[in-house]
Amino acid sequence: MKVLLIQGGFGVGGAEKVAAMIAAHRAQLGDEVTVMGFDMPDDGSYFPYPESVRLLLPDGAQKSHPLARFQMIRRTIRTMRPDVVLSFLTKVNVLSLAAAIGTGAPVVISERNNPRAQNAHPIWRHAQNLLVHRAACAVMQTERARADLPASVQASSTVIPNLCAPDPDHPAQPDSSGNRLVAVGRLDKQKGFDVLLQAMVSIVDALPDVSLTIHGEGQERQALEALRSELNLEDHVALPGASPSPGAWLSEADLLVMPSRFEGFPNVLAEATVSGLPAVSTDCDFGPREIILEGENGVLVPVDDAPALANAVIQLMQDSALRAHMSKQATINRDRLAPERILADWDQVIARATVG
Repeated sequence: MKVLLIQGGFGVGGAEKVAAMIAAHRAQLGDEVTVMGFDMPDDGSYFPYPESVRLLLPDGAQKSHPLARFQMIRRTIRTMRPDVVLSFLTKVNVLSLAAAIGTGAPVVISERNNPRAQNAHPIWRHAQNLLVHRAACAVMQTERARADLPASVQASSTVIPNLCAPDPDHPAQPDSSGNRLVAVGRLDKQKGFDVLLQAMVSIVDALPDVSLTIHGEGQERQALEALRSELNLEDHVALPGASPSPGAWLSEADLLVMPSRFEGFPNVLAEATVSGLPAVSTDCDFGPREIILEGENGVLVPVDDAPALANAVIQLMQDSALRAHMSKQATINRDRLAPERILADWDQVIARATVG
């Protein structure tokens, strides 16, 4: 079988991680797998791929506009003639569905974020809602996200959460007497790191030895660095850029803090909980409520509420017994998000799409 996966690029991100794992799995099954993207880091794909998987970065893709990307996708589908196309994220979904018209290639789209909240022109969401009827299947990550689809296509959609397993190279090693906080994600308004910095003022007052490392890169770096200076947090907050390798941050923290304003299904939160790293997260749409069992493997707080976020972190960091209990609750998500289980769900979607 010929499988074409299409994503925004080959950098850091939840969609990129899942695409890489699906590609490797299908290649192992014997499929001819091509992964297409429109941006490539200077040192190559952030997530590894087997040598048998072809990575496709069309000429001129990195500075291309949507119409050019549509043409690149259509040309690739016509040339490759895949048995199935798997597309990730709103804009790519729209372009892939439109590009496949008249080619006979079934397209499975996968929404990885919250289209109602993400910083994109509303036309992309409207276009996806119009074109989603052409999809062989729409894969959503939570039931609440599926409920956001047009009612006419909800029955033909399916829910598949992100696959996640403990990282054997970077085991979580939280110290019950530790003081290391970590946050991970793009330096973007979506991730709420500005709220976390505001919360850190109170956290540092209560826990003078605490440190916070925010792993990520993005357009908000200068604003966050300025806010860090304004709040006199330079001695407590580090912004070193992206984690040197996927999952490396797990071994360097005692507590994950995720202050996001919205999500699709946050990989970092799943990675922390299956690895036994306690977490404090906002109860944003979508995902955290499906990952965190309150008081068992983490704590949920309201969105955009710095005092609530600070109080939750302080209380948890001062309660070593509760954090030790949370560290032992990795099985809550480990079985549900096991790669073999999630990949089997993707196999079923692909099988239905190619038969239909």
